[in-house]
Amino acid sequence: MFESLYRQLLLGVADFAPMAAFMKRQGFKLGVGRFIAGEDLDSALTAIHTLEQQNFRGILDLLGEFVASEAGANAMTAEILATLDRLEHEPLDKYMSVKPTQLGLGVSLDLALHNAHKVLARARAIGAHICLDMESAEYVDGTLALYRGLYTAGFGNLSTVLQSYLYRSMDDLKVLTALNPALTIRIVKGAYRESPKVAYPKKEDVDANYRAMFRYAFAHGACANIASHDDGIINDVESYLATQKVDPARVEFQLLYGVRLSLQKALRDRGHRVRIYVPYGHDWYGYFTRRLAERPANLMFVLRGLFR
Repeated sequence: MFESLYRQLLLGVADFAPMAAFMKRQGFKLGVGRFIAGEDLDSALTAIHTLEQQNFRGILDLLGEFVASEAGANAMTAEILATLDRLEHEPLDKYMSVKPTQLGLGVSLDLALHNAHKVLARARAIGAHICLDMESAEYVDGTLALYRGLYTAGFGNLSTVLQSYLYRSMDDLKVLTALNPALTIRIVKGAYRESPKVAYPKKEDVDANYRAMFRYAFAHGACANIASHDDGIINDVESYLATQKVDPARVEFQLLYGVRLSLQKALRDRGHRVRIYVPYGHDWYGYFTRRLAERPANLMFVLRGLFR
């Protein structure tokens, strides 16, 4: 109950315009750089090279969400394509997260499909993987329609995300695994502020759904990317992997840049494949506030920055 109230309170405060303006001015002085690789691509690539030297892999995430105009979506798509052009010449495991509204889903599915085809084709040409990220609940139907359209068009260099706090997510997982027997799915708890009409308000229900989802994914042949810093969830995943003899190639732990570094190293040292989600860009505020809302320890890190 405390975690749910803390999260709702902090997300509410983050929407307060004077607070947002202050943080956008002062954020990097207060410690935003702990969770955001930087505001430009060079900073993000430097971070991923460092991670790979430590035997981690990276997910490049250009920040920016809820793009609501065709011009904005086309501009964001052009930036994603430019990033892929740059990745072609980088000796990295090439993996990028893209939000559907960046491609135009906030305008129309047709626009998003048009831009997504360009992005997936370019990514396939350079050997890159694209994760179609999940935004807030009103975009779930469109995101899954976008995934289905790209998959049926023959793009195999594609995965997507389901959020265990949504009531619908188990049903969505069943539909996706029926569509694509080799599905790769990133399972998260969910970080947006959602209504109890669509999302479990209690952490124990979110966690129970998460456990049910990863078990279903593994039992039906999917590859599951376990995106959680929750020790209880991680322990249950490891127990399941050991008892059910899941092929390690079907499992990846995906953790957030700057969050619980000791956990990242522990999972790596236990022999797991660990991929770190590396966000960058000027539009960092929404992502950053969701990270603060997830763990009081993250907020305390920033508060300490006020008194340095």
